[in-house]
Amino acid sequence: MNVIKWDPKKTLQLFIAAIAVICLLYIVIPGKSRKHQLVKPKYKVRHKLSYWHEQILKNDTLFRLVTDQEFLHPKSQDAFKKYFRPSKYVDDNRGKFKAIALKDFNINEDVIVYLHIQKVGGTVFNGHLINDLDKGFDCHCTKHVVMNPCHCKNKAGNIWLFSWFTVGWPCGLHADWTMMHECVDKEMNKLEGIKRHRRYFYIALLRDPISRYLSEWQHQRLGQHWEEAKLKCGGQSVGKFDVYPCFQEHWKECTLNEFMNCRDNLATNRQTRMLADLTLSDCYKRRTQFTLLERAESRLKSSMDNIQTLPFFGLTERQTETQHLFEKTFGLKFNKRFESLNDNEEEDMISEDEFVNIMKFIELDMQLYLFAGELFKERLRQSI
Repeated sequence: MNVIKWDPKKTLQLFIAAIAVICLLYIVIPGKSRKHQLVKPKYKVRHKLSYWHEQILKNDTLFRLVTDQEFLHPKSQDAFKKYFRPSKYVDDNRGKFKAIALKDFNINEDVIVYLHIQKVGGTVFNGHLINDLDKGFDCHCTKHVVMNPCHCKNKAGNIWLFSWFTVGWPCGLHADWTMMHECVDKEMNKLEGIKRHRRYFYIALLRDPISRYLSEWQHQRLGQHWEEAKLKCGGQSVGKFDVYPCFQEHWKECTLNEFMNCRDNLATNRQTRMLADLTLSDCYKRRTQFTLLERAESRLKSSMDNIQTLPFFGLTERQTETQHLFEKTFGLKFNKRFESLNDNEEEDMISEDEFVNIMKFIELDMQLYLFAGELFKERLRQSI
């Protein structure tokens, strides 16, 4: 009679292999991840973005292709209709927004915190704050400030601006709302070497979502990545189980379709995510009690609430008004006029199907951008 002997070593090997397979499936199989159904291209005639903006105004077929597609959020269709054909909508926003009581800003005691969202013209705006703002003191920053932060301090010897150009990225590369609020005060204590009471004035820029998304794609396909950007939320680092990277070494020469097809691409609704309190929607956890729609609604509402608490935010497409609002808000003047920024994506040609498909990846950003535009107009009205 043959007796089957139990081999502990082989059993352990099988157990480890089974665990490895389960972990691999956890990463590969989406957990509550939305797979976008992209429009299949009928043809690949490519045009500049401005061409498609012109076409959608008069071409009802293209308008319906964009606005009638399936979105995650129920209000996205109306948002795109309003964006592409605004003449059909009339806004009356008086009393709609939360009032903000801004006490007089004191540049020798208070701190401006710039929440820098990628590809919104933030580097230019940072330059204005450092070089063109009449502060009553000089920063003596060089042209190399992009790589070497200029520790510009006010007359009291305090840091007055918490931004990439002045302190680097102590809260993380392009830290978002959640990361900033968990970090800024502690880092300021370290930077100044003292604990003191400070008033923080958070500011941000927003940009047209289509242009911003294409600009980020351009940035990535040129091999210019944010490799050092590490996500944190709720005091914990975010791992690959929850946000799997789109590439391992680089994403150079990636096509727009490859860019859109990355499941965990952080460019998707980036502005909404970076302005929201992510702890309200279980951070980045893939296995969560929140449905995709519940998480989207939480982030959108939070970003809209938060932007109303900002004493100042600007719109990339409206440089003159952005300068005016900043000066009115902080009681400071720039010695140079802001100039309109050229959109680099105008040099790129995209097809009709790519133009249509982009909307699935910016639907929350579009709602936030329209909301911010109405709030921006109301603040302009109040500042006159």
